[in-house]
Amino acid sequence: RVPPRLLMGPGFLVAAVGMLLLTQLDLNTSYAAVILPGMLLLGLGMGTAFMPAMSLATHGIEPRDAGVASAMVNTSQQVGGAIGTALLNTIAASATTAYVADHAARATDPQLLELQAMVSGFAAAIWWAVGILVAAAAIAIALINTGRPGTGSGGTDGVSDAGAEEEFKIPVVAH
Repeated sequence: RVPPRLLMGPGFLVAAVGMLLLTQLDLNTSYAAVILPGMLLLGLGMGTAFMPAMSLATHGIEPRDAGVASAMVNTSQQVGGAIGTALLNTIAASATTAYVADHAARATDPQLLELQAMVSGFAAAIWWAVGILVAAAAIAIALINTGRPGTGSGGTDGVSDAGAEEEFKIPVVAH
């Protein structure tokens, strides 16, 4: 069994590389050369990181509490995603506004300025996302110790679980 940190950390780094590719966007970017590889790496990395994260979040949970724990994990994921989206959207909007303010005096085509400002704003938000993913990788590698030798298996670390075997035989419906 591979420890979660050995999947999550590299998964976040692969996703960061995908996002790093997306920072190269401009008005003439090729879909096949930049966007598709970036999105594939992002999806591969996040899929690699999220699966062990979900498993880790419910690691050591009693069977009778598995439903509640799973619901909390899903709720936390949704709230975190909403907050992250709002944060990155705010960064993109602020960077877009700043770009327009800095370049409006020299602009000859307002529509071109608007498009360049939007790309600049998205690139700024993507750079922040790269930083967040790298920080997540570092945190996962450094702080997650489940699965390391000497940390136990998530149980009670040496305390007898004589009654736990019987509890696992009881169907979840009976709880």
